[in-house]
Amino acid sequence: MSFTTGGDQALTGLLLDHLGKVRATVEAMAEGVRALLAAKPQDELAELARETHLREGQADDVRREAEQALVRGALFAGRRRTLLNLIDGADRLANAAEAVMDYVALQGVKIPELLRPLVEEIVEVTLAQVGDVEGCVAALLAGSAEADRLAEAVEHAEGRVDDLERRALTRLFATDLPLAEKLLIRDFLAMLVEISDRAEDLSDLVLTAQAARAE
Repeated sequence: MSFTTGGDQALTGLLLDHLGKVRATVEAMAEGVRALLAAKPQDELAELARETHLREGQADDVRREAEQALVRGALFAGRRRTLLNLIDGADRLANAAEAVMDYVALQGVKIPELLRPLVEEIVEVTLAQVGDVEGCVAALLAGSAEADRLAEAVEHAEGRVDDLERRALTRLFATDLPLAEKLLIRDFLAMLVEISDRAEDLSDLVLTAQAARAE
């Protein structure tokens, strides 16, 4: 049975549209980080940051529309609260991606060559993870047991990203870079992996909703 009972296809469409725009925000961030790794000029990075802002703003527009539809709708209070929490979790995911590009554009951080393969892998794993969390929420809305499998994949990806971050930090602090540069890169890595953490938080909300529905 669909989580949005009563056949409210318009509401389901808004929730899925919001998720798609959140994913697009993360994809714009990924393009920006790849440009950073390729040592593109700062004005190009600033333009990619603006694109990430634009996509996050589009996600916000749909978020507000979905929230208004939920408030006007006839769902039981528990389900309405669950869906609002899912929207908020997805919004936090887009905000984390936007924050990465703000940092890249404003701080002028440079990633040394020995860290670039690890950062690139973090980006790739995170992109796949965000796709899985989008599918996870969509499965919940459709009443599909596939949500559990996708939530497990999201959790596995979060563990992989944590491992990559630890490896990157180990390499970073073994270099002879000035401490100020090390700290800039450390903070960049922390912001980048925050996206994965928030994706896992969102999948946890799905599992909680699944368990509550089964009771």
